[in-house]
Amino acid sequence: MTTTWSAVQGSVRYEARMAARGRVLWLSLLPLTALAVLLALSSPMVTGMADPVGRVGMTLVVVNTFAVAGLGVALAGRLSQHTRPGLTEVLDTTPAGRTTRMAGNLAGALAVALAPIAGVVVLIGIVVSAQAGSVAPVVNSLLGIVIMLVPAALAITTLAGLLGLLMPVVLARVVVVALWLWATQLSPGFVPVPTPTGTVLSPLGGYPAVAWLGARHVWAARGRTGFLSPPAGAGSALLNIALVLLCAVVFFCAARLVLAWRADRHDGQDGAIR
Repeated sequence: MTTTWSAVQGSVRYEARMAARGRVLWLSLLPLTALAVLLALSSPMVTGMADPVGRVGMTLVVVNTFAVAGLGVALAGRLSQHTRPGLTEVLDTTPAGRTTRMAGNLAGALAVALAPIAGVVVLIGIVVSAQAGSVAPVVNSLLGIVIMLVPAALAITTLAGLLGLLMPVVLARVVVVALWLWATQLSPGFVPVPTPTGTVLSPLGGYPAVAWLGARHVWAARGRTGFLSPPAGAGSALLNIALVLLCAVVFFCAARLVLAWRADRHDGQDGAIR
């Protein structure tokens, strides 16, 4: 157990340093984060909220829509970069198992990528608190990071990592953004295909935003009805969070299976050559 934990810590620290040095992370993440901030500060959808806490909730909806999409673009190649010929064999000699390395790989990169987004959310919460003369907005910005930003970030990071193993990374970045918008913004009223938008499967965080952060009710069910689009409340918000985290686990496990299949195929090819 101690060896595994040490391996995870080492992997997280290494991947965090590598992610911080990578240009792709900042080139994809910072522009989309800046766009989210601009919209949060200028959009009537956000600034029109009379309730300061509701303004923070709407800010988090905007941030989850745009800035979190940047996470998927930035981190799509985090798993595939460790499958290069020769590198896999070197990594397999370390004490950490493949699952441990995967977890550390994604956690380290995600921690670095989430820091500026979370910092922006807290900063906006501080500004709104100063304007309202209340600490409630900044407190709720911290709550929103936990209940909205982190589950969404885990879902898109694991999905992007999986896609990066299944297709060229450049294509994976395009696909993950398309899937993100499909799951968070494109309701059946706009596109003639089934979509998670407006259901408890959507990673946007609309249900927690409405239930606990005062966001507009439309951002939960989005006008839909049915058992997947219940009224916003504490129960449906908790269910939304749980299902988004479950999706992240499923994506992670699928990526682990792909890596195992690749390793078995590589071992088989090596055996055939010998």
